[in-house]
Amino acid sequence: MEEQQTIAACGAGTTTKVYFPAENRLERAENVKNVEQYIDRLDEMMERKGRLLSLL
Repeated sequence: MEEQQTIAACGAGTTTKVYFPAENRLERAENVKNVEQYIDRLDEMMERKGRLLSLL
C-alpha cells in the first residue's frame, strides 16, 4: 500500500513522513531510537523536521 499523506511523528524511534503530491514524492525525517540520545539531540531533530514541514 502506497503512502500518500503526511505523518508528523514525535518520540524516540519515530519517523515523520511528508508527502509532496505534485511530485508524488515522500520524504522522511527519522528520530534516533535510543532515549538518552533522543533527549540529547532533540533540538537537532526538531529543526530537521521543522525545515521539512515548512516545505509544504
